[in-house]
Amino acid sequence: MSSVSRRTPVALTALFMVGVSMLAASPARADHHDGARGSHSGHDAGHSTPAGGLSEASKAYDAAMQKMHQGMAIPYTNDVDADFVRGMIPHHLGAIEQAEILLKYSKNPRLRRLAGGIIASQRREIRFMENWLKEYEKGAETGEMPEWLKNAPDTLEAARERAAGSAR
Repeated sequence: MSSVSRRTPVALTALFMVGVSMLAASPARADHHDGARGSHSGHDAGHSTPAGGLSEASKAYDAAMQKMHQGMAIPYTNDVDADFVRGMIPHHLGAIEQAEILLKYSKNPRLRRLAGGIIASQRREIRFMENWLKEYEKGAETGEMPEWLKNAPDTLEAARERAAGSAR
């Protein structure tokens, strides 16, 4: 099989994802400008734009979400590790941007602390993922485990247990 024919499915998948993203975003943007909020995977269900329009914070959140979703629309490679990291970097960048918006507009001390923690942890995780991706792409993954990652859950069950316990 030639290298062109091996790359064709990946290229077609990427084109398909871009097309779907554009179709999904277009009606949402049009609705948004008409005063209705666009869809965010069902997160907007039952919500409408306030009568006075969106606040500067809400406009900033909307822009951050759109940017994050564009960044997450990666061409999949069937490599679960690389696809995960390539999608999570823009997801984490979106979380940082949203936390920065909260810090700019909110006065709630608990949420401001939460946002600060999100910024710090997401930046650390982005650095880890960027370094991992560089190693991986060179074929030189070291397997080094940073101290902060050593006690993280490594199974779905353990992650669920940790999440349930930490919500208290």
